[in-house]
Amino acid sequence: MPMQRKFTPKQVAQALGVSESSIKRWVDGGKVEAVKTAGGHRKLPLAAVVKMAREQGYQIVRPEVLGLAAEHTKVRIDQAQDPLVEALAAGDESASQAIIEPLYHAGHSMIEIADVVIAPVFHEIGYRWERGELSVYQERRACEIAVATLHNLRRMLPLPDAGAPRAIATTPDCDHSELPVRLSELVLREKGWDAKVLGIALPLEEIRAAVELNPPEIALLSVTHVDNPAGFVAEANHELLVPTKRLTKWIVGGQVFDETLQRTLDCYHFSHSMAELSDLADKYLSEFHDREKLA
Repeated sequence: MPMQRKFTPKQVAQALGVSESSIKRWVDGGKVEAVKTAGGHRKLPLAAVVKMAREQGYQIVRPEVLGLAAEHTKVRIDQAQDPLVEALAAGDESASQAIIEPLYHAGHSMIEIADVVIAPVFHEIGYRWERGELSVYQERRACEIAVATLHNLRRMLPLPDAGAPRAIATTPDCDHSELPVRLSELVLREKGWDAKVLGIALPLEEIRAAVELNPPEIALLSVTHVDNPAGFVAEANHELLVPTKRLTKWIVGGQVFDETLQRTLDCYHFSHSMAELSDLADKYLSEFHDREKLA
């Protein structure tokens, strides 16, 4: 299991603008998760601090103490799209992080951040690229900045519980779009899944081999670009979805398939949004726990 950075009560107190004795009292009272070193000193994982702040309504007044992006200006989630478009178009990574990360600190879910902010922002960036208002490098740089920000958000999520069901997310070798699978990973992790990105732009036979070797409970295939959507559906069904349908629940998403093609995909579900993926995650998580109880 990967290690998470941990902080002293003094550092957490500085970040939250409270007294160090309050943090120690909260730790001892079980209000916030902590571990003790061999010398008996309290250490608080970043994810536990962020979780406590979100759930108890504490503002992270000095996020830089925890290695988080400092909020430059207060931005409500319903007002975040325009400033984020401009920051990403300009290639301003710090400003982009200062818009996205504090939304999570403030208690907004990954689903909200994905569907209310990031998805419409990248629709606008794509529209500007199509009209010639943004260059290819600006569009791709925006994607890289967004992915880097999601990596930062990943550090704030609690590690999966032991025995949590596994989920993987990937794209086929014709698709190099990393942002959708990274968003999917975080949405699922927030829901309690042990979710990981298998990799992007993988040949279908490699994805199939990975599923056969260690079947996940659910598998996501994100497809945002293919030259021949109908041909891809036939190939994906034959090479991947049908051969592994008894091993995992396939969820497919992407904007390249019309409703007719969506119905021909041999998958459990075609997801149109992160909110829809979240609902499926809840359903399959409940089914998983029901089977565990009967086992």
